[in-house]
Amino acid sequence: MKLSVIVVNYNVRYFLEVCLHSVLRAAQDFDTEVIVVDNNSTDDSCEMVRRSFPSVVLIENKDNKGFSKANNQAVAVAKGEYILFLNPDTVMPEDFFKKTVAYMDAHPEAGALGPRLIDGKGQFAPDSKKSFPSLSVAIFKTTGINKLFSRSPYINKYYAVHIAERETAGVDVLSGCCMLVRRSAMDKAGGPFDEDYFMYCEDVDLSWRIHKAGYSNVYFPEADLIHYKGESTRKMTLSYVRIFNEALITFVKKHYTKQQAGLFILFINAGIVLRAILGTVKRALKVLHMPLFDALILLLTLWGIKEFWVNEVKNMSPITGTIVYATFPAYILLWLLSLYFNGAYDQPYRALKVARGMLFGTIVILAYYGLLPPEYRYSRAIIIFSGFVGTGVLLGLHELLYRMGVLRFIPYDALPRKAVIVADEKAYQQTAEVLRQVHYAPELSGRISPSATTGDDALASIADMKQLLYVTNVNEVIFCINGLTYNEVFRQMQQCGGDYEYKIHLPGGRSFVGSNSSATSGDLYTVDRRFNLASFAQLRNKRMTDIALSLAFLLFFPVLLFLVKQPFVFLGRCFRVLSGHLTWVGYASGPSVSHLPPLRHGILPPYNILPGYEPVTAVKEGLNMVYAQQYNAGTDLNIVLKNYRYLGSDI
Repeated sequence: MKLSVIVVNYNVRYFLEVCLHSVLRAAQDFDTEVIVVDNNSTDDSCEMVRRSFPSVVLIENKDNKGFSKANNQAVAVAKGEYILFLNPDTVMPEDFFKKTVAYMDAHPEAGALGPRLIDGKGQFAPDSKKSFPSLSVAIFKTTGINKLFSRSPYINKYYAVHIAERETAGVDVLSGCCMLVRRSAMDKAGGPFDEDYFMYCEDVDLSWRIHKAGYSNVYFPEADLIHYKGESTRKMTLSYVRIFNEALITFVKKHYTKQQAGLFILFINAGIVLRAILGTVKRALKVLHMPLFDALILLLTLWGIKEFWVNEVKNMSPITGTIVYATFPAYILLWLLSLYFNGAYDQPYRALKVARGMLFGTIVILAYYGLLPPEYRYSRAIIIFSGFVGTGVLLGLHELLYRMGVLRFIPYDALPRKAVIVADEKAYQQTAEVLRQVHYAPELSGRISPSATTGDDALASIADMKQLLYVTNVNEVIFCINGLTYNEVFRQMQQCGGDYEYKIHLPGGRSFVGSNSSATSGDLYTVDRRFNLASFAQLRNKRMTDIALSLAFLLFFPVLLFLVKQPFVFLGRCFRVLSGHLTWVGYASGPSVSHLPPLRHGILPPYNILPGYEPVTAVKEGLNMVYAQQYNAGTDLNIVLKNYRYLGSDI
C-alpha cells in the first residue's frame, strides 16, 4: 500500500467531517487507507465516521490516550509506504497527495515532508517550519520575545524565518498537524512518536530523530493545507505554558547532554514564570479593560458630584479624605458588581443592561449607606446623582470609544454580517435553507456562480468574486463543496485575502466550518441543538438567581414556615443552595441527561408540579431539553413561584 493517513480525533466532529471529505477526495487516485483514532469523544464523532465514511478504519479508545499513543496505535496497523500524520482540523486540496507523494518518490533522502500551512482566512501560518530548540531559540520562544522581532532570523529562529515562505528547503522541524513520513525512515529513526510526550513537542522529537538517522525534513510550500486551530490559537494560559515547557524539558533531557540540559531547564523554568506572568496580565487586561475604564469614570463622577454638592449646593464642610477612601471604593465595587451581574459586560452589548446595572447598583449602595456609622453617611444625594450622571457618562463614552475603536464589543443592534454562497443554483437553495435554521448566521446577499457564467440569479461568477466582495461590503464567503473543488476554495481564499471570513459547507451537511483567523480557534455554524445553559453568562445568572432566592427565603422564613411543606427541610435546602450543593430548579429525574449541559441536583423539576401525576419519561426528556435550550433567569423564578409549596418536599 502506498499511503496510510492517520487522524487522531477528540471532540471536533464537524471539523473531522470536512477533513475526511477532503482527504478521500485527494486520495482517489492512490492506494490509500485512512485510519481515525478517537480518544473517547462525546460528540458523536464515531457515529459520524461510521455513517458517512464507512471505508475509514475507526479505532475507538475508551479514554483519552493523548496524541502520541493514539497515533502509535494506528501506526501499528498501518500498511502504507508513507504515513501521513494529520490533525482533524485541517483541509487539503485535491492535488495534495499528487504533489507531496511525487516529491517523496523523487527524493529518497527526504525522511519527512510538511506543506505550507494557511489559516482559516487563507493567510500563511508561520508554524509550517521550525528550528530545533537551541538555548537561544528556547529562551526567545518561551518568553515570547520572538513575537516582538518576528522577522529576525536570529531571534525568531524558532519559526525558521531564514527560509522564505515559498522556498522548498530542508528544515529542522515540521509541524505535527500534517507530517508525511517515509515509513522506512521512521523505523530507522527508532519508530513513531515517543509516548513520553502526551501533547506538544512530539513532532520536534520525531523530526530530530529522522534528522539524526540521516534523512532530511523538507518544507514543501508547493502543497497548501488549511489548519484551523494553528499553534497561535493555543491560548497562553498557565496550563498551556506549563504543558508545552514540560514537553520541551522532556525533549532536552532526552537529546542533550546533562550539562546542557541543566542550563536549558533553568532558563526554560524562568521563561515559564515570565510567560505565565505576562500571559496572566494580558488576559486580565483583556477581560477587565472595560470594567477598569468604568471604575475610573465612576470614581471621577463621584468625586465631581461630591465637590459640586459640598461647595456649590450645600456649602458644607469638606468631606475628609479618610471618609472618602473608606466609602468610594465600596460604592464603585458595588456598581461594578451590579453591572457585571446584569450582563453589562456580556456580548452583545446593550445600553439597557448598563442602565439596569447602574440602577440596581445605586439601590444596593443606598441600602449599604444606611448601614454605615453616622460619621460616614455624608449625603444620599451624592450617591443618587452620581448614579444618574454616571449612567449617562458611561453610555456616552461607551458609544464614543466603540466608534473610535478603543472599546471593542458587539452592539445589540449591530447590522447582521453579510454573506455570499459559492454554489450552483440547486446547491445554493439547499445551503441557504440550512443556513436559515441557524439564528446566529449572517444575512445572505446572494449566490456566486462557481463557473465562468453567472446565470440569471447569480451576483457574479467566481472569477469576479474578489471585486464583488469589495464593492458590496460582504463579510463572509460560504463555499458549498458541491461541484466546487477544494483547489478552487484555496485559490479564492488566498486571492480575496484576509479581510473576509470563509466557511466550508459539505453537500447534505448541517454545519458550516471555518475560522476567522489563525489567532482564533476554529468556529462553525450548525443547526444542531445549542443550549443556553452551556453559556457562562446564563450559568452565572442561574447561580445568582439561586443565591437571591435563598437569601429572600431566609429573610421571609417566619412567613414561609406556614406555607411550605416540611419547612425545616426547606430551611436546610436554602443553606445547601447557598453553598452550591443544590440548585432550586434542575433537570427532571429519570431520563438520562448526559447529553445536556451539567447542572447541580435540582430541588424542583423544570415543570409545574401536580400532586398525584408524574409525566412519563419521554415527556420529561422533552422538558429537560427545552429547559436547557431556552433557559433564562425568569424561567427559574416562574417555576419557583408556581411550586413554592414543594420546596421542602421530595419530588
